Amino acid sequence: MTTHIDIAKFATWRATAEAPKPDVSFVPPLDRRRLTGVERAALSVAWQVKTDAELPVVFASRWGEIGVTLKLMKQFHADGEMSPAGFSASVHNAAPGAFSLLTKNHAPYTAIAARERSLEAGLLETFALRREAIFVYAEEATPEFYLPDFGTPQPACAVALRVTESPNAPFTLDFRHADLPSATFDDFIAFLEGRASSFATSDLVLA
Repeated sequence: MTTHIDIAKFATWRATAEAPKPDVSFVPPLDRRRLTGVERAALSVAWQVKTDAELPVVFASRWGEIGVTLKLMKQFHADGEMSPAGFSASVHNAAPGAFSLLTKNHAPYTAIAARERSLEAGLLETFALRREAIFVYAEEATPEFYLPDFGTPQPACAVALRVTESPNAPFTLDFRHADLPSATFDDFIAFLEGRASSFATSDLVLA
């Protein structure tokens, strides 16, 4: 099935030596102090693509709040208990929940984790809505504790886009199912920035 998609706006962020943390200066100081690494990354890009309209949000992340979860597990191992506040920040929908509260967005949101296919699964969910929506993908840097087991370290990164379906939209989207390697963050950014003519995953082709 082919449909036409308009990527009205997109924003990206990747941790660098010059900018190790995303800009969340728009968040009130008291709330800013409580933000996790994933929430900061997600909010920094989602804020740039939002509108005044209340739009559904699809959030995707392979590991989600892995830093908070690791801290809680270490706390439980050492003390036999964990912080209730920390637990509330460890859930996978913490970032889209923070965005909804900050923007007073009452539209529904979905949080997706699909292992190495989390990026494409989130895109598939977003495009399947067939309406204007916001997609956000965010990861924090792989904690040092997990490096021996996780292989290639995950850099802190995030991307957000506002999409809508229109018969005159500039991008064609083909839903399909094929056996392909998982799509990468870099592949998707290259497409958004015009350095690649298409973005192909096992479930969709965006060109």
